[in-house]
Amino acid sequence: MFQSVEQTPLYKLVARQIADLIATRKLLPESKMPPERELCESLNVSRATIREAMIVLEITGFVENRFGAGMTVAAMPPGRGLIEEVDGPGPFELLEARLIVEGEIASMAATRATPEVISKLRALTDAMERETPDEFWGDNADEQFHLTIAQAAGNLALERALREFWTPRLRTPMWTSMHHRVPIAEMKSALVDDHRRIVDALSAGDGDAARAAMRAHIARFSRQLLELWDVSGSPSAQTAPRPSESFLRTIFENEMQRPEPAQFANPRGR
Repeated sequence: MFQSVEQTPLYKLVARQIADLIATRKLLPESKMPPERELCESLNVSRATIREAMIVLEITGFVENRFGAGMTVAAMPPGRGLIEEVDGPGPFELLEARLIVEGEIASMAATRATPEVISKLRALTDAMERETPDEFWGDNADEQFHLTIAQAAGNLALERALREFWTPRLRTPMWTSMHHRVPIAEMKSALVDDHRRIVDALSAGDGDAARAAMRAHIARFSRQLLELWDVSGSPSAQTAPRPSESFLRTIFENEMQRPEPAQFANPRGR
């Protein structure tokens, strides 16, 4: 008698609305998409949501990113029902979940990580520093670093949850599309430094510092995705209002509260 109620991500609602405008020719084929700022204000959503929606529209063929012209409506858009085939949480929803869960995992691991685990984490950080941009997005040292910390925390449920967070990086079109747009060469040095701070906190057995370092690391990555991935290809994307969602406020707050190396003095002999 009843049908299950779908919890629809905000990015998908936005993508549906834009797809409807394209299907009804209120946005004409080959016309330039409205600037990101205008979309944010008209739809009352953040830059992150607009960018997630535009990824969906691009991978389903409603829009295309033309070099030098920015995002335009496709010459022959598909039927609007194609949007429904895109499923799962958006990239920034996954990053929000990681920010919450991995901070606590790191705090737990600080009191349980052995000297062997600390050595492995330092080796993985060195390996990450040597990886090429193409290797960075695969089954790589970065992923193994985070999974090793989850294993050190000693909670199988949390370890499995973390694996689920990382799976979309390789399997879902939204993550793949986003990764190809991000200039990892500009990001990697800072991310490697973050890993070293996390290891220092774990080595010191400082759960609070480990939590702060992990949250600051994920916040930095989230902020850089938001700032470096210019979906519209136009200057307006760089001047759009900051997001209003609580997560996007959090990532900037965490960036301002990055722990300093001095917090990691007096390690526990590791």
